[in-house]
Amino acid sequence: MRLRIAPLTAASLLLLACLNTWLLAALLADHALEEQMPLAKPEWVPNLPASEANPPKPSPIGAYSQTLARPVFFKSRAPYVPPPPAPPAVPKPVAVPPPAPVDPGLVLGGVIITDRARKAYLFSKAEQRGNWLSEGDTIMGWKLEAIDAMSARLRQAGRTIELQLYPKR
Repeated sequence: MRLRIAPLTAASLLLLACLNTWLLAALLADHALEEQMPLAKPEWVPNLPASEANPPKPSPIGAYSQTLARPVFFKSRAPYVPPPPAPPAVPKPVAVPPPAPVDPGLVLGGVIITDRARKAYLFSKAEQRGNWLSEGDTIMGWKLEAIDAMSARLRQAGRTIELQLYPKR
């Protein structure tokens, strides 16, 4: 069996072989020259200020025990110290307002005003049966103080309430 190669292919292969041989020879020659020449090592001296030229001596590792005990970038590194309690506030003396009148649950059902009498019909919200009272009478501890055409005023222990015959609009 005979190997058949095109003449152009054979010429290309021969050219590539020659090129590789020439490059290998050049590389070996360059390497041989480097081995024969001694190289002088350049010395580099930085231009530093005096404070940086003589750095401080490092501390021993034992000086960093607190840093090594807890991770540096964690919230748990330092124990929580609550802020000191605020001083107690001094209470201001407050004038106590009089107690609001307690609704006795009375309703003004009617009013009679004549030359001889002034009467008001008062009844409890819980009990629908009421009484006709004159000025000065008492009901459930409340004294009927004044009666006019649309209202009655009751007083008990310094507190006053006014009952309206009709709700205000």
